[in-house]
Amino acid sequence: MDAITPPKPKVLVEAQPFIPYVKEEDFDPRLRPVLDPYKKRMGFLPNALKLYAHRPEIAETLWSLNSKIMRDPTSTLDQLLKRKLAAVACATNGCAYCTAHSCSMLKKPTQAGFEGWNMSEQELQDIITGDNDPANEMEQACFDYVRSASEDPTSVPDEILQRLKKHLTPPQIVELACVVGFWKFYNTVHDSLHIPVESQLLGDTGYVNL
Repeated sequence: MDAITPPKPKVLVEAQPFIPYVKEEDFDPRLRPVLDPYKKRMGFLPNALKLYAHRPEIAETLWSLNSKIMRDPTSTLDQLLKRKLAAVACATNGCAYCTAHSCSMLKKPTQAGFEGWNMSEQELQDIITGDNDPANEMEQACFDYVRSASEDPTSVPDEILQRLKKHLTPPQIVELACVVGFWKFYNTVHDSLHIPVESQLLGDTGYVNL
């Protein structure tokens, strides 16, 4: 009997953008103070940044806003919680690019020299599908709000808003809404430009379909 040849592993190939990237050496100097910390945190230069660099005035504002919302020292919400909520928002919005980035970051080891949260595959899948067990009623309200507001911001049930009011402070509620709004903006830009997912993250695009 002839031996069965095992199938070759599928090779994931990164697509090309429909407009050219800006080479890092050609980035506007004003972006450097924001770009360097961004690269250190991510561990690489994301494709999206190489497109935003065509408009440095906008890029500078957007990248700073990203940091203000997601990791500013004045944050009123826990950074890990916001990371989880961002992944949920991106997956709900159907953005494969941002979902891959969010999920990859949550799975990265904490000791790797860049941002990582050491989350297991099962934990991550449970968060995306809604099967996770939030730490408390405050976190549950946050997850429910992010899913509802991402699906249809005009139809967030009053019941969810009342739970937010019960368990979160006004600054926390505003910050939470900004997390939803920021990722809706990013997801829209990235999806509409068909920004290619980086080759090392292609395996994480499946979370958007869970």
